[in-house]
Amino acid sequence: MFAAFVSMLCGSLLNICITGLSAFAVTLIFKTSTTTNFAQGSIATLGCYVTAELFRKAGVPVWLGLFPGLLTGLLCGLLVDIIIFRRGKNVNPVGKQIITMGLVSIIFGGIPLLFGNPESIPFEPFYNALAAGKAPNLFVPFAGGELVVTKHALICLAITAVVLGTLFALLRFSKWGLAVRATASNEYTAQLMGINSHSVTAVSWALAGALGVLAAVMYAGGGAKIGVSFMTTIQVNAFLAGILGGFSTFHGPVAGAVCIQLTASCVGFLANIPGLSGITRWNMVIVYALMLVVILIRPQGLMGKPVMKKV
Repeated sequence: MFAAFVSMLCGSLLNICITGLSAFAVTLIFKTSTTTNFAQGSIATLGCYVTAELFRKAGVPVWLGLFPGLLTGLLCGLLVDIIIFRRGKNVNPVGKQIITMGLVSIIFGGIPLLFGNPESIPFEPFYNALAAGKAPNLFVPFAGGELVVTKHALICLAITAVVLGTLFALLRFSKWGLAVRATASNEYTAQLMGINSHSVTAVSWALAGALGVLAAVMYAGGGAKIGVSFMTTIQVNAFLAGILGGFSTFHGPVAGAVCIQLTASCVGFLANIPGLSGITRWNMVIVYALMLVVILIRPQGLMGKPVMKKV
């Protein structure tokens, strides 16, 4: 039973990676541009379609086609900041959110025009792309049972650890990270200190777009059905992870993403108990209810800092 429980937790590795990357991307934009980007998932979907089309029509390997997809996400984020948000800098936060919702409609309508409207695109996991024909899973003896984990999930975990580890190190130790933290704290004060906040926000939007595409390709490689809205659930969970972990820090939303996915796995495991087989239908409902309880107790999030105002 314990081995089955650990296997279920390992089964959530891919979702943890996807949600963690998406949550960090959402937080990066929120901290530097003071808005929640509802178009994050649609930008990620657009980049994923570029990778998928290269794979399907030109036979480009997924790991190689990923780079044009990342470039698409990067350019989309950059253009959104330079063309739209830089001109609407004084728009209130709600207005900025409405702008991003408008971008969702534009991208959702543009994807079928560019790529057609297939029900799904066959997609190849990273592992299959690197080692075709070999067993996709690892079976490891564990505590009297067998631990099962997909090699695609392990590769995605390694990629996520390297990417997020590098970004956190840059935020902590580089001049760029200092500029981002200063802009996130107070943009006008950062400008007075000589920081080019326009460059900071542009790079933040570009990075967020690329991270979203990386998460989308991982998700598609794990067997998700690709469609114009296939990243919507991940985007919602990324927002919720930010609320749970606390938007006042960069690491809080990533921790929130881990908590959400592990809790969902634990609730799903309860279906193995006699009499609770139907609990999987209420999986995310229970997770969101538990999140609500946590937020009621700690409104700033698990790792958030209370807002202090000087009189």
